[in-house]
Amino acid sequence: MDDISMGNPFNGTSELYQYSPLPNPGDVRLMELQPGHGSASLICRIFIVALSNAPQYEALSYTWGDPSDLHNLYQEPEGPSASMTNVRIGGGLYEALMQLRDAAKPRVLWVDAVCIDQENLPERGEQVKIMRKIYNSATHVLIWLGSEDDKTSAALHMITELKNHVASRGLSLEALRALKDEDPVTEILGMEDHVYSAECLAPLWNLYHRPWFRRIWVIQEATAGGSRSQVHIGSHVIPWDDLGMATLWLVAFLWSSPLADKDKGWAGTGNALTMWQARLQAHKTPPSVLDEARAFLATDARDKVYALWGYPAFQRLSEEFGFMPDYTMSLRETYKSVTMLTLRSSQTLEILHYVDHPVLADDESEWPSWIPRWDRLVLPWSFPLQDYALYSNKSYGNFSLTKDPQEGILELKGVSISYVSNVAQHIDWNSSSDGTKLHNPATLAEFWDDVLQNSRNQGPKDPFAGLAQALTAGLDSDYNSAANTSARHTADAIDFLLYSFDSNQPRTQPQPLSSLHNHLLSLQSKYPQGDRLRYQKDIVWICTKRRLFHTRGGLFGLGPLAMRPGDVIAILYGGFTPFVLRPRGAHFLLVGECYVNDVMGEDALELCRREDWSGGVEERVFKLI
Repeated sequence: MDDISMGNPFNGTSELYQYSPLPNPGDVRLMELQPGHGSASLICRIFIVALSNAPQYEALSYTWGDPSDLHNLYQEPEGPSASMTNVRIGGGLYEALMQLRDAAKPRVLWVDAVCIDQENLPERGEQVKIMRKIYNSATHVLIWLGSEDDKTSAALHMITELKNHVASRGLSLEALRALKDEDPVTEILGMEDHVYSAECLAPLWNLYHRPWFRRIWVIQEATAGGSRSQVHIGSHVIPWDDLGMATLWLVAFLWSSPLADKDKGWAGTGNALTMWQARLQAHKTPPSVLDEARAFLATDARDKVYALWGYPAFQRLSEEFGFMPDYTMSLRETYKSVTMLTLRSSQTLEILHYVDHPVLADDESEWPSWIPRWDRLVLPWSFPLQDYALYSNKSYGNFSLTKDPQEGILELKGVSISYVSNVAQHIDWNSSSDGTKLHNPATLAEFWDDVLQNSRNQGPKDPFAGLAQALTAGLDSDYNSAANTSARHTADAIDFLLYSFDSNQPRTQPQPLSSLHNHLLSLQSKYPQGDRLRYQKDIVWICTKRRLFHTRGGLFGLGPLAMRPGDVIAILYGGFTPFVLRPRGAHFLLVGECYVNDVMGEDALELCRREDWSGGVEERVFKLI
């Protein structure tokens, strides 16, 4: 229980503050935090203003914390005969306000937990619509990361060091924010000449693990504030741009690090860079915005959508179809609505490429398989194939939605390519200072043996080249078609796989070599001078959470983790890559997108329709459930 006698003119028990309705759609509440110091109770005055006519205020960005850890924020009486009331706030906000209040003068703030009546669902929806404007209108956005700890000083020192190094490269903030993952950031930032030990960087991983970096709502809060944002850790304050420049260096460092190092701080640093570079602003479609924000968390899973409503991609849905935040809709209804509206708006199947089922159960699900589950986390470095420019230029055929889904059934036209005959076990990785290698190369060798045993001698002339391309989804190290540099790509694959086989071979009791291992050795003279590190860069990103497969028609492919023999490979009109479907009576489950060697790109549909196509095709309506 708070002590309300110190610095508080009101004594005794208090009732909960009763919110008055906001008179107009553009109105907001602000809170004037009264001065205080030490352990004196928090006192404020809540008042309503039109946002367009609001006094200067600062907007707070923070995490709510443990919902059971509640404290009192006292509200001044609104008249001579009125009594003191209080708002119950979480520990995270209480901690922030205790630190941020001024000792001598009031501080006007906008804080969501206080300024929005959280029990009023229609009001919540209306305030979400103007949330971005609220943060844009603030004089500063105060980012509260929490109290300082014994690693804070070291972390802030490293942020300053990294910021100074990045700034010394002479690029403007605009140029730094515009850098993309595929740019040569390591060279641009001169990272080879500026190396830090693991001990120096360790305090930073602790900082980026703070909950603020994972909260979905902070995306628009931080990006709306831009250079007006300040980062607060206890009594320490640094500019948001300082943290952003340091984050840019750290993300480039993680991209070039062994796989094991990425878990140290990838989610926090990746999310911070997404916010600092305002990446969501550049995305043109709702699925790409939702996927970019997938690593963020929300207490209410509907907010995985509604927290992004202010971005241009969702504003177009609002203009076309009147899509608005609506907390009276269930989670499934919300995600289904976004899926259907996006299908109609884009006239493509782009959103279906973001379906990702780690496991697809045989029993009935309350959720249609074709609705992406934005509430489920994926690895932050696992990208849909449709994200790559090579596979996003043009969709297959014309999008054809035969009719509105009835009882969760989505009917789409397309062609059936083949059936899956073999599926490899999940590929795992080992990382060390000298690179990443296959942890279980034996599973790849077993898959190779199964394919050779069941092959009908159809498909690519060089079966290993097809396997090598499937392992990187047909992409080379520059994200162009591996088929255009097939010899180099194959040589790199041989070098990488031989390194994996040799590294896993017991030194004391060597095991007989597998047929795949022997085949790789036989190819070395034909494909010399491969670069395993170049191949490693691609295989780790692309193979993670995917499985190799082989079709009855003799083609290698790479598909979802949940796929299995008997699944159907199909091209759905309006899609950008083939899809894996699972027969379920007269219907199909959507397992996910896939890569199929020699059946990719805008000419794939015509290739399948040719009379000499070995797999044969069947045009039909696929009823997805």
